Amino acid sequence: MKKIILGIACLLGLAIITALTLLNTPSTPPISDLAKQTPVKQLSLSSQLIPDTDLPPDGTRSLFDHLMAQNNGLPYPFSQLIQLLKQQHPEGLEPISLLIPHGRSLLKGQADDAHPRIVVAADFDGHNAPAGLGLTTRGQLFLGFVENANEIEVLSYNEKAGRFEFQLVQNYCEGCVPRIVYARRAICTTCHQGGTPIFSQRPWNETNGQQSTAAAIAVARKSQQAYQSVALQQPLAHSERFDQLTDIGNFYQVTQRLWLDGCGADGSQCRRQMLRLALQYADNAGGFDANSTDAQTLKQLQAKHFPKDGIPVPESDLLNRDPIGDKQGIKGWLRSLVTRDIQFGEGAKDNEDLSAFEKLPPLRKELDPLTLRTPKQVLTAQDIDGVYGLASFFSQADITTLLQANGGHLAPLLVKISQLPDTVFAAKPFSRVAMMQVLLAKNRDYCCLNTTEMSPPVVSGVPPLVIKHKPELQAFADYCFACHRGNPAQRLNFMAGATEEDVLANIQAKKEIRDALDWARYEGSDKASKLMPPRDSIQYHKLKQADEKTRQQMRDTVPSLFDF
Repeated sequence: MKKIILGIACLLGLAIITALTLLNTPSTPPISDLAKQTPVKQLSLSSQLIPDTDLPPDGTRSLFDHLMAQNNGLPYPFSQLIQLLKQQHPEGLEPISLLIPHGRSLLKGQADDAHPRIVVAADFDGHNAPAGLGLTTRGQLFLGFVENANEIEVLSYNEKAGRFEFQLVQNYCEGCVPRIVYARRAICTTCHQGGTPIFSQRPWNETNGQQSTAAAIAVARKSQQAYQSVALQQPLAHSERFDQLTDIGNFYQVTQRLWLDGCGADGSQCRRQMLRLALQYADNAGGFDANSTDAQTLKQLQAKHFPKDGIPVPESDLLNRDPIGDKQGIKGWLRSLVTRDIQFGEGAKDNEDLSAFEKLPPLRKELDPLTLRTPKQVLTAQDIDGVYGLASFFSQADITTLLQANGGHLAPLLVKISQLPDTVFAAKPFSRVAMMQVLLAKNRDYCCLNTTEMSPPVVSGVPPLVIKHKPELQAFADYCFACHRGNPAQRLNFMAGATEEDVLANIQAKKEIRDALDWARYEGSDKASKLMPPRDSIQYHKLKQADEKTRQQMRDTVPSLFDF
């Protein structure tokens, strides 16, 4: 009997050891090592025309930058940023928003059930007008906000450059001076391995689309009240739609490769044919024949230049992870023996604190977004997926506009495409706006291309201004920098400058500041709306509570027009 008991005990011990070994399998290499790795230098056409630099190519900016510049800067709090996206929607609908209390981002230690991470995806295409093209955002704008980290992660498309931009809004908190910077791509692409959005697969247990996750958030927050205007319980359809939008965004990059590498440097006829088919598909997807003569022609044209190893479609879908379910049952108990819970507030407090992130307990390798993922598929010259990807750039309003310009029929438009000069199809990133202007034979305004009135982009890691030698700047830092330093709109960025001397010179050159701070003179007059800071801002209420001498000192810093 003792031998039987001893045998059972040995088997049980062996099972536990085996389970612990499996559960404690090392994860992927540290993120700091992955970020330092020099990527294999690609000689592809697309890599030459769409650089992998931290800052956007000259003369281009992200969709997020354009929206902030055209709406007078960054709203606060985050609920107001969500409201801004709602106002941009033609029907005034909310963007797709979810709560993720226990996620996999760099800032996962700064979120929990009481302070969940908020992820937002814009989901609309604007209407076209006779003089302009509507804003398209589907799959092109994603936000991730962690309140305890005072940081927003931004992933938004750059229409002119043909790539996604990784950005951070740092120091995003009440009374603070936020900084919009471009992140280090080498860090971002350790998880976003295609340079594109990523999200988990069905059934999205990490999100508040699942009732158990939503219930845990409500218990922790001791309320059913929305968090930053996001309902604590969202329909699972929201999680599904968010997933779909990341898939759309992921294929934009693939489409650029198919447009460039799939057709080659001198493949103008290939790109022309791809566009013809894309518009046929966009006009009538149900009646599109993927085996038509035109489709076969595209395959033949692609075969001349298509990369021998094919064009991979990056895997943007992460395996589903169930933080609540993983703690339940015998498996959860075994896992708890080797993997501790993350305590709220530990780990990285911003996206540059990699060493702190690496101290957190690792995820299982198959769940870790740092794990190198195999492509969803590898496309060859016999695939015409570029047609479908190209079609996704056009909105339904675009197709309607093109048909209206051609008597309501597609055939005349296809004839026009055949007659366009080869220069239209020269090797350059595909731009929906540029192509629409060519197809309509007229320039139509678009909100998010012109950068001449924007302030220069800033890369992450550049230290903020430290005031040591010019104490008169401190009041401006407290009450004005939030809107007028680092603002994407050049006209509002008049407190920019790398040094204290530069900033002071820019302030002194802006004579209007004296009047904008002369509350006593202009309050109640027709110029009251010009007074600064804006009456609905935190900075205004703080300056109002300050000593009157503070405002006078700020005015005295700016020379008057009649100084002698």
